[in-house]
Amino acid sequence: MVRNIFILLAMAGGILLSCVSQPDKQARRDNRIILIGVTQKPTYPDLIKYAVKPQLERKGYTVNLLQLDDQHVFNQTLVDGYVDVNIGQHEAALNFEKANNPGWKISPLITVPSAHMGIFSDRYDVETVDELRQAVQPGDIVAMPDDATNLPRSLIFLENVGFLKLKDGIDKFAATEHDIAHNPCKLSFRTVKAEQIPRILDGIAVGIIYGDDADLLGILDRAIIREVDESDLFLNIFVIQDADRDETWVKDFKDAVLSEEFKNTVENPEYRFHRYYRPSWYREKWGMANEWGK
Repeated sequence: MVRNIFILLAMAGGILLSCVSQPDKQARRDNRIILIGVTQKPTYPDLIKYAVKPQLERKGYTVNLLQLDDQHVFNQTLVDGYVDVNIGQHEAALNFEKANNPGWKISPLITVPSAHMGIFSDRYDVETVDELRQAVQPGDIVAMPDDATNLPRSLIFLENVGFLKLKDGIDKFAATEHDIAHNPCKLSFRTVKAEQIPRILDGIAVGIIYGDDADLLGILDRAIIREVDESDLFLNIFVIQDADRDETWVKDFKDAVLSEEFKNTVENPEYRFHRYYRPSWYREKWGMANEWGK
């Protein structure tokens, strides 16, 4: 049986309705097909292509990717069984989505090395956050992603490096720019669509940019400081339906990520992944630290 998946893609002020034919879930199980929902950015599709897919194919699986451009359907396709697993969000974002959709029965399978958020500036030629704090001027604009999960993340990041202080007693994971209690450098904090921030970096003082955006633009190593996340809460995750957790394909999928082959691919300088932030399980299993101190 073939199911048609309708995905709304917002394009140039209009809506394009894309119909993608895929076998339904039972047909995929019968034919050992794993369908993975991914975003349009190649970061994690490439990770699957080089580090996961070859292992699963040797075990007799067919691995297909379905690009989903609308964040509103990203998890819904997994909930409805249109895809088997997805990647393109961190655990904090998933927790936010699940809190607003209590009927969803999906959860993380495993965390993977991720391109982490960073602080960038074209205006100030500095190498450390201390130098940046000394360089910025009152009224300088700091641009942050405006979405409901990564705005709080950005504020927590900026608080951790001393650019602001959030109000006491609030849920920091729901914070907005209105929850800033102390602004010692008298900066102007602005919320902007995440994809716009790299484009306006030359017209602002400081921008908070997603790691995969910075990576794809070739500026990841220009970050003045990269976010440090010992909790893994902001690292990307593979997500599955709770009902599938004991399935053989899920075990094989997770084993592929836990494998030495996966590690060797991630650490291979031929690919971009060796510059990513390594999750705690990975650091413990392979005895590796995150090398950068910034």
